[in-house]
Amino acid sequence: MNLWHLKVFNEIMVSGTISQAAKNLKRTQSSISAALSNLEKHIGYNLFIRKKRRLHPVPEAYYLKEESKSILQQMRVLDQSLIKKNETGSEPIKIASMPLLAEILIPSTISKFKKKSPNSNFFVSSRQSSAVYQEISTQTFDIGIAELQNKNALVNQKEYHYECICVLFSGDPLSKKKIITPKDLSKKKCASFQPNHFITKNLIKIFEKNKAIFNPHYQFQNAGTSCVNIVDNADTYSVISPISFWLISKFNLDTSKIIFRRLSSSIPYSFGILTPSHQPMSQIAKSFLNYLENAIENMLKEINNEGVLFKI
Repeated sequence: MNLWHLKVFNEIMVSGTISQAAKNLKRTQSSISAALSNLEKHIGYNLFIRKKRRLHPVPEAYYLKEESKSILQQMRVLDQSLIKKNETGSEPIKIASMPLLAEILIPSTISKFKKKSPNSNFFVSSRQSSAVYQEISTQTFDIGIAELQNKNALVNQKEYHYECICVLFSGDPLSKKKIITPKDLSKKKCASFQPNHFITKNLIKIFEKNKAIFNPHYQFQNAGTSCVNIVDNADTYSVISPISFWLISKFNLDTSKIIFRRLSSSIPYSFGILTPSHQPMSQIAKSFLNYLENAIENMLKEINNEGVLFKI
């Protein structure tokens, strides 16, 4: 068994056909078939069942895929670390970012940076926070932005800790209050994130603690911007992150019918800039990192100027 065998096997697992695996690996179908055949001869049994021109993995194939994943990942890391990055910036700065900041903050920062370094180029990937940590810990990306997860020795992180914000209808009598309690919101319809989201989980906890009734009447993948249209009467509210508040302003959404207030039982929102702890950054990546840190500081200043940034 060799690395090429594993690479071919993993590609077939993903694509499901020899022909598609050959296209993805830019090899002939015969070479891919030969590699798979040699692998199956080596281990002594077939890894796939052929049905209707597709390859269906046997149970042992899933085991091999899981066990070989870290090997191939380490080889990618080694391969990347041996590639010489010249001073013109021809090697792209690789950035993995949570979706909230991947579409506006990152592109605008790149635009400003390219005025200083016109030869720089970038590879930007929008990922869930857990995936961003994975990419940074395996040193396949230079910089990441993510909601904070469990600390990882392979990841350096510059942390930001703030409170989530309550969104109310402007005509709600509660709008006269500066701080909103869970009991104020009891039984009201919440435009919430989905059940597995950390904000929703925290809302359930603080409502139970305060003996209030949490009613997630509307559930969204991204309640941060959806709340603008849903919170349209005194019986609805939402709870969003400070970054979602910033995005609402950047999207120029109509906020004339909503207001933002602080919660008495705070829900923490923590995010950070991540870099690999065991891989030196190129000079051009370091330079961009400074631009990114300044961009985030400016974003936080904008939120603070609106009176809704509460540091933990």
